[in-house]
Amino acid sequence: MPETIAPRLYLDVDGCICPFGRPDAAWGAAASTSVFVEYGDRAATYDVVWAPALIEALDRLRAEFALELVWLTTWVEVDAVRRLLVPKLGGLANGRILPLTPGPRSSGEARGWWKAQRLLEDQAAQAGPFIWTDDSEVELHGWKVLNATSGTPSLMIPPHPMVGLRPDDIHAMRAWLNALKSGPEASTISGLQHDR
Repeated sequence: MPETIAPRLYLDVDGCICPFGRPDAAWGAAASTSVFVEYGDRAATYDVVWAPALIEALDRLRAEFALELVWLTTWVEVDAVRRLLVPKLGGLANGRILPLTPGPRSSGEARGWWKAQRLLEDQAAQAGPFIWTDDSEVELHGWKVLNATSGTPSLMIPPHPMVGLRPDDIHAMRAWLNALKSGPEASTISGLQHDR
């Protein structure tokens, strides 16, 4: 019997768990803080806002479905996401990171392609069911990822960057993970959510 691969959650920070505006009001209270990041030759302070209830909901999904958290965000530079942001969020600990390698864009290459490349490399190393949520790159590159991972169950969610992930997005993840758990017929479950 083949080894079961745990589903992965490829997760962005800005516009997903930390929106550019305020989190969806359905989450209840929001929290905010500033994060100071030293990069060696430069430093920056980032003001972030998030919904603690969203972080809790993602952690519940991780626990219930053995969902592997994989950070796919510019916050992986100097591991700022795990070292500096996660302790402030109060959850989403112990995720794996995929390296930030945006590099110069080649002629005609859309921004953010590096994230799709890292995801595809990760899938090539060990294919497994996945959720990818990113406020801009899913819309730009999700169809390329779907084509390249054809046959691998996937769910792609592009949240609105001003509010980030909504309760409906978590419900969609839960429904997809439950269908995946239900058996082999779930191997055809893939899609890009476009209800924004």
